[in-house]
Amino acid sequence: MAICTWCDQEMNEATSCTVDALHRFGQRIAMIPFGSEQGSPGGRQCGDCGVLRGGWHHLGCDLQDCGNCGHQMMSCGCHFDEDDASGCNCNGDALPEPTGVDANGCPTATVWIDDVEVVLHYTAPIPDSDITTLPDGIRCTTALRTAIDIAAATEPMLFRETVLELLGRSLFTTDEARERLAQPDLAAHPGAPILRQLLDQLTPHSGA
Repeated sequence: MAICTWCDQEMNEATSCTVDALHRFGQRIAMIPFGSEQGSPGGRQCGDCGVLRGGWHHLGCDLQDCGNCGHQMMSCGCHFDEDDASGCNCNGDALPEPTGVDANGCPTATVWIDDVEVVLHYTAPIPDSDITTLPDGIRCTTALRTAIDIAAATEPMLFRETVLELLGRSLFTTDEARERLAQPDLAAHPGAPILRQLLDQLTPHSGA
């Protein structure tokens, strides 16, 4: 018996795996179901992982095509965010070594995704309270944490406009921001005093 480490089903008995997408630098990449691949083999059932036509291959299947480049996933070399997860059978390149430092003092590296330049920021662990999930399943930092992280690298007037827009859209309140800024893990964050000063300009803190 062969159990898929992702869906916990017996591969040759499951009609489909439950993984319909992976993520590449935070971008959702839909997987290609069995039967929709280029030059897809005939038959009702995948000859390697056993899923039925129209189902999602179990990750690591020899016949699975990559949703990012369209080539055979086991040898295409595309790296996915989930590659470091336990049980993943995907092949992929290691993340690039840092080549710079951002305004918050975090190491950075530059990669290209479909002719788009993307800067990776190697940050310290971010608490779950600063993480949210978008409707399409992509995890990202909350609006408040994002404002803190961009403060040191954003021109002051543009940062002010950005914060005013976030407050206007009720993505966080000044009280919520002050409470988060007062927590110990942000004591040395370069963006914390910048946002705190702006909040004091917008709505002077009573100290009560």
